[in-house]
Amino acid sequence: MNQDHFAFASAPLQRFNLLLSLGLHPSRAALWLPGYATAQPWLAEPAASRQWHLHWSALLLERLQDDSRPVRELSHPATALALAEPALQQAVARHAGLLLLGAHLRRRIARREVCAAQQVMGRAAWDWICGQGAALHPGLDAPQPWLAQGLVAGADQLGTGLLAQSWHDAPAPLRRRADWKLPLDAESDACRAVSGLTPPQACSLCLQTLKFLEPAWLSSFPTIH
Repeated sequence: MNQDHFAFASAPLQRFNLLLSLGLHPSRAALWLPGYATAQPWLAEPAASRQWHLHWSALLLERLQDDSRPVRELSHPATALALAEPALQQAVARHAGLLLLGAHLRRRIARREVCAAQQVMGRAAWDWICGQGAALHPGLDAPQPWLAQGLVAGADQLGTGLLAQSWHDAPAPLRRRADWKLPLDAESDACRAVSGLTPPQACSLCLQTLKFLEPAWLSSFPTIH
């Protein structure tokens, strides 16, 4: 990675390494961060927010123990996914999860059902999943347990498991920090393995999803695609 690209990623990398509480998933923050609930009104004030997050992040680094050493290399294929802002990660997870439900979506025949799905997903996502998505993943053979949760909720859970699988073969300092940005159960074996994809395959699928959603962010990691 050249200096320009490294400079682009340096601020997100610093936050990822040292300010872990900024990306910590709320389901974990509520359990792990002392004073998290009562501090919420103060977090809108920059100075107070910085002090809280410095304190919390120091505790999280202690929690990592030997894995607290900083991530210095950006060469692992899942780095662009791991360093993405939580909102972008959530979008990747949802769209990747919808890809896993793609076979069901493409079988929809009734116009009413198609319109309902398009309203939930957005027309661009629908077109991508039913077009390019068919070549990326055929879709799960038995998606009913996930669809029973609702299309969006099921896709979100499938997608977060897919993200966890995408960096599961990464060095522990990267993998554990990245896992903490996802819901508590995302890195469980059951959630990660439901796609049937290996970590490199899951990573490739998530990177294709990221390319659809935010190609500019992905282009700042030229060595991984």
